[in-house]
Amino acid sequence: MSEETRPPDTRDGPRRTPLLNVAQLPDIVFGPRDIMWWGTLGFVVIEGFTLALCLVVYLYLWKNYPEWPPAGIERPTLVAPTIQLALALGSIPFVRWLERTAKRFDLRRVKLGLLVATLWLAAMTAVRWFDLAALRVRWDTTAYGSAQWLVVVSHGTLVLIEFVEIAGMAALFWAGKSERKHFSDVADLGLYWIFLALAWVPIYVLNYLGPRYFM
Repeated sequence: MSEETRPPDTRDGPRRTPLLNVAQLPDIVFGPRDIMWWGTLGFVVIEGFTLALCLVVYLYLWKNYPEWPPAGIERPTLVAPTIQLALALGSIPFVRWLERTAKRFDLRRVKLGLLVATLWLAAMTAVRWFDLAALRVRWDTTAYGSAQWLVVVSHGTLVLIEFVEIAGMAALFWAGKSERKHFSDVADLGLYWIFLALAWVPIYVLNYLGPRYFM
């Protein structure tokens, strides 16, 4: 029996603690092998549950109103939220490409991809202001307005957070201060981005199409 696996023996000397040799494990991993990936997944679950609660509030109010939107309130317009939908879904193939590029440790393309990602999210953040205008109701007008703004603003704050995170990662790489471990961080950002993109689909359907076509 090896020294590392021998049971503790306190009769003839100090207690020996079993040891595990991890010298052969890789320093940098991607996906579920990376603890940061699990942290990102946990954040997705938490924020996904938050958005789901906001939509439940919206649906509850909808089903308790004889008209949706209430009489005297204009229905949402679709131009800005449809552009947002195109930006969100159109970004998914690009984000998947950025993930694959990060896993190849391709510094030049990762830097370029992060720059494009920053500009892409800047566009999505800017369009969000027009998404709010497209609701054509103030947040404090009625319960309808409050519910609309609750959902759209909640999702918008997550887009803003992702923009700040991506911009910070881009600055790190372009300043030449990145390390190989940061390629794994770039790949993990894609998980949260895709969650944000897909989350806009039910919001688009319920908050913009719903008041126009489902009543």
